[in-house]
Amino acid sequence: MRRRGCHSGLPISRERICDVTHWPRGLQGQRVLEAGSGAGRFTEVLLAAEADVVSFDSSSAVDANASNIRDKGSLHLFQGGVFKIPSRPASFDKVLCLGLLQHTPDPAHAFSSLARYVKPVGQQAIDVYRRDAAPLLQWKYLLRPITKRIDKRALYRRLSRLTPPREPLAAQMQRVAGRFGARLMPIVQYAHLGLPPKLNAQWTVLDTFDQWCPNVLN
Repeated sequence: MRRRGCHSGLPISRERICDVTHWPRGLQGQRVLEAGSGAGRFTEVLLAAEADVVSFDSSSAVDANASNIRDKGSLHLFQGGVFKIPSRPASFDKVLCLGLLQHTPDPAHAFSSLARYVKPVGQQAIDVYRRDAAPLLQWKYLLRPITKRIDKRALYRRLSRLTPPREPLAAQMQRVAGRFGARLMPIVQYAHLGLPPKLNAQWTVLDTFDQWCPNVLN
């Protein structure tokens, strides 16, 4: 499965990293640990910045990452969890972990585990969803207790069939009612970004799958 990255022609992923980290666009000579790479959305950006990247994910998305990235820079990629990182403590200039910590069994422990790998003068950028009522009023939190029990491959095949035909309605609801309208449908859509139809369909399926069946790092 492929996932969004710089191949979209849009700077979404690069801007997300810049907004969150305020790191320079050039990371030459910097050793970066990326936790929870998925299929390589941010891996590609880090490599484009000429960082020496060690990246991992607990799921088979690392296979898609390897396929997406290929020979784009200095990358060591492995499948593993946040509590079992095969590197020396205090050996990275930077640690990046976005959209992941809330899916671990113990976010505080996961944060501490990642922090061990930052050099004394290094930097880490780790985010987590805010804890209040608003995010809970979304379809993904109602569906996950069910969809997490479904075989992942079967769920992905089902979403590949069911999600694209419903994307136009989801886009229309967002245009009419903004963010509230977007949350009325249990799918993710990116029509407002002006993506080519085929790429928009891919993003819709993949991110809907990610929301319904998040991976838990251990």
